[in-house]
Amino acid sequence: MHIETLKYYIQSANVNFLYGSGLSCPFLSILGNIEKWLTELNEKRHREGDNVPFTIVEASILKLYFESVMYPNVAPAGANYDATINEYRRFLRNWNGLINKRSNRLVGKQVNLFTTNVDIMMERAALGYGVELNDGFQGSIEQVYDAGSFQKTVSKTSLHFQNVSDIPVFNLIKIHGSINWKSEADVIKNDLGLPIVQAVRAALDGIDAGNFISTTKIDPATGDATDKTLAEMITEAEAKGLANADVFNPFFEQYRKLVMINPTKRKFKESVIDHHFYELMRQYSNNLEKENTLLLVSGFSFADEHIADITLRAANTNPTLHIVVFGFNDGDGTTIKNNLKLHDVCLNNNVEILTPTVFKSHNDQSQEEKYRNFAAGVTQFDFTTVNNLFELISQGIVVYGR
Repeated sequence: MHIETLKYYIQSANVNFLYGSGLSCPFLSILGNIEKWLTELNEKRHREGDNVPFTIVEASILKLYFESVMYPNVAPAGANYDATINEYRRFLRNWNGLINKRSNRLVGKQVNLFTTNVDIMMERAALGYGVELNDGFQGSIEQVYDAGSFQKTVSKTSLHFQNVSDIPVFNLIKIHGSINWKSEADVIKNDLGLPIVQAVRAALDGIDAGNFISTTKIDPATGDATDKTLAEMITEAEAKGLANADVFNPFFEQYRKLVMINPTKRKFKESVIDHHFYELMRQYSNNLEKENTLLLVSGFSFADEHIADITLRAANTNPTLHIVVFGFNDGDGTTIKNNLKLHDVCLNNNVEILTPTVFKSHNDQSQEEKYRNFAAGVTQFDFTTVNNLFELISQGIVVYGR
């Protein structure tokens, strides 16, 4: 896609983002093989029944997921956190400016941020930053989640002439839940202090580390760490010789209090009865069906089959939908294409997967020297590069009469 074309879409379309764990790096880990492992483990349990080694493996995988993605949110600090939160703030700043600059008054100033992340990086980035972030919670003393709040607009009235103007609003729609959610009597409330996360940490600390297995192995020749296969983890768990898996019960009991969907391919089938998660997925689908819609995807490979199916179906049924997926590297292009089942071009030819090489080839003949130079320097589409691109586009939009 030409940068000029992307700039045109941004100025005239209903803007939606879909982002995944790739955006929270390097502070938080990407999911890696966690989803694959849990999916394979669930399938083995379905075929063979449950046993102690399977429970040991499950506890070890969930422990890795908790410690690498969730618990660091409790007291975030360090250079990696600073770098990551700065990119989230740049994102909000860039898009607040882009939406304000749009000359098309027929499209609203809402930006929908759909994410499968359960971390609270976006919320922390917006805190005290002067942008309107709507995370779905209403109230002050005890905030309650209301998915209907995402339909609201925000406007400001000038002090002297009573002129009313809409301001950009970022709707943060966390379709897999969040570590700061808690459920009471089928109502989701904002768990600001993250006590459930702290309780999970305490439960893990009460279990002998020797009862868990490692999910990685070290190559004796190179010293490099690589992920084990599920079969290798099961073999190691069998060697533990535990008579029963009751030792993990305190961990599982606290972990299941988290209002979130575990990363497995069957997650939606298991949670479709939950009204809250079903409603959030429906909002994702409905927004993609709107006329003149742009979906920008970053840090997300569409390994989630349900989201991939909804996205491709919307692309095939809505010819005014444009989907732009940023692949981290050239190899991700094939992975994303396979996950989306784009074995051929989609019906409306409105899904574009931008890898560094594809992006360079599209823009090396641009009439704008700054666009040619930018594209030539792209080696990967990490959060920084994507932010740099949007910043470049914002700088190229001239606002007249203001």
